[in-house]
Amino acid sequence: MRERIEERAKKQGSRLKRTPFLVSCAFLYFCMICPLLVTARLCGGLNMTDGLKMGFGGGLVPVLEQSLRVSVLMTLSGFLLGAIGDVNKSIGKAIQGEDSLVTGGIFRFFRHPNYTGEVIGWCSSCCAAFLAVFWKAAKTGEGGLALLRTMAPYLSLSVMGAIGISFVLGTATAGLEYRQHEKYGDMEEYKQWVKKSWVGFKMGQQRKKPSEDTADGDDEGSVDSEEKAEL
Repeated sequence: MRERIEERAKKQGSRLKRTPFLVSCAFLYFCMICPLLVTARLCGGLNMTDGLKMGFGGGLVPVLEQSLRVSVLMTLSGFLLGAIGDVNKSIGKAIQGEDSLVTGGIFRFFRHPNYTGEVIGWCSSCCAAFLAVFWKAAKTGEGGLALLRTMAPYLSLSVMGAIGISFVLGTATAGLEYRQHEKYGDMEEYKQWVKKSWVGFKMGQQRKKPSEDTADGDDEGSVDSEEKAEL
């Protein structure tokens, strides 16, 4: 996906013409790291292992604290899923060949674990930022309202980042679904794989209705002709 984005950027011409695109990408990246800035500022000293000793009861503050820990763990789990997917696919392609369809390992359950994992990671990170602010505000008491006002811009940017990257990854998932269906749609292995695996978070218009012998959920996302490259 990165290569296609860079190729499109080059086709736009001079650096001056590409400036709006580069600025928008930089802004998206900044929005995506805002949750980390919030949690790093407010959660200093919060011990993750303490969550094993306490439940969700005992009032609002403990509930928020435990929920914050869960969100952080979900963030790490999402990015770990994406990393495992990348490694799994690289090994599979190296063993079976670049044109092979990788359906083993983590791909047995997730058709696009790298995209799915990143969506989970970035959205969980955004949730963690909100929980961190609410948790700190609840602990602070009267000063909580001032904290909410201070953190509101960062939380707004965090939401923009989560929505933005989810849209990018969702449309990328739809594009990959389309290309895989075009390339492997006649293979029985592909049809069985689609039936048993989860597509993840997909966005985009359906190009055409899949044939009756394809599995449920094998929708074809809207992609540019440039994206119909070899997988």
